[in-house]
This record gives sequence, C-alpha cells and structure tokens, in this order.
Amino acid sequence: MTPDPLKPPNTDLANPADAASLPPASVRNACRLIIASLALGVFTLLTGIRPDAPGEEPVPAWVTAGIVMVFGGLTIWLAAKTHQGRNWARWALLGYLMLGWWLSSSELTEQFMRSPLVGFIDVLCIGMELAACGLLFGGQSAAWFTDLARTREPPGR
Repeated sequence: MTPDPLKPPNTDLANPADAASLPPASVRNACRLIIASLALGVFTLLTGIRPDAPGEEPVPAWVTAGIVMVFGGLTIWLAAKTHQGRNWARWALLGYLMLGWWLSSSELTEQFMRSPLVGFIDVLCIGMELAACGLLFGGQSAAWFTDLARTREPPGR
C-alpha cells in the first residue's frame, strides 16, 4: 500500500524548544537525591533519634522547626530551580551543599560516638548529595545545562 500524499507525515508537532527544556533523567534523579537527603536529615531531628550533645541545653522545638523551614525551604527552592534548568541554581546548590558538608564535618566523629545510627544517616546524606552533584555536573546534565544556556542567550552575544 502506498502512502497517501494528502495525509500529513507522522511528526511530533510539539515545540522542539519545549522538548529540549525537559530535564534529563540525571537532573531529575539528582534533585530527588537532594530532597531525599533533606527528608532523612529532618527525620533525624525527631525527638529521641538525635541525642543532644553532653553538657548542652536542648534546643526548643520551635527553634528547630524554624531552622528546618528556612534551610529546608532553601534546599527545595534551589532543587526546584535546578530542575527547571537554571544554571545559577545548580551552582548555588553546589555551594550551599559544600558549606553544609564543611560545617557538619567537624561534628561527624562526635555524632558517631553519640549515636552510630544518626552518624550513619549523616554520612549517607552526604553521600547522596555528592552523588547528586556528580549527576548535576557530569554527562547528560552538563550538556543539557550548556544547551539551555545557549538557547537562552540573547542574539548577537
């Protein structure tokens, strides 16, 4: 049977720019890893899971909740902007996570001594975040962010 010359070809009429703006699996997985790491970190803050440091006053729940809302909100916002293809958010997320690693590294040994479970979860979260950064800055993700930057660049630049 010969093709009908009056029938339009089977093509995807979707805007190719829209298809190109969809994040690759590596970006989606990286953002999921970061959100999962945040959720695990918040889980360890529940009463009875993360023991207080000896000699320190317990932190009131409202202070902990406020800190979680501010920094958790920032993490979610940066992950969402990264998922949308904002290159500045990818770099900001990297810097933000690196600052967290640096701040938590000084307490990691003490955390293992107080609660091996929480110490393990902290190391797991750092590993998840490192893997997410590897996904965001390598392979398909790097090419996707580069391509997006080219398409968003004003003409004549």
